[in-house]
Amino acid sequence: MASKLFLAKKADVPINRFLKISLEGGREILLFNQNGDFFALDNACPHMGGPLSEGEYNPPCITCPWHGWQFDITNGTNITGLGEDASVISILVDDESIYLEE
Repeated sequence: MASKLFLAKKADVPINRFLKISLEGGREILLFNQNGDFFALDNACPHMGGPLSEGEYNPPCITCPWHGWQFDITNGTNITGLGEDASVISILVDDESIYLEE
């Protein structure tokens, strides 16, 4: 059975915005609220580890600030076609909260 780790309340992530969460060990993830649906990606761009949280977010895409790679936040797909997809983080969402599925 999978365990879960509390990340945030849904109300903490405004519609069409994201929230950066720092976990133990230095890992960072981004929680996105796209029109009431929640998604999560690793904060590190798969290219050279650029901080996606410092990039521009225009739903449904976030752009890496280092080299301009763009990712669909709903599935991690690299829409610029330049390389790897972003790492999708498995989350669980209930009536009020968002959890990391471990």
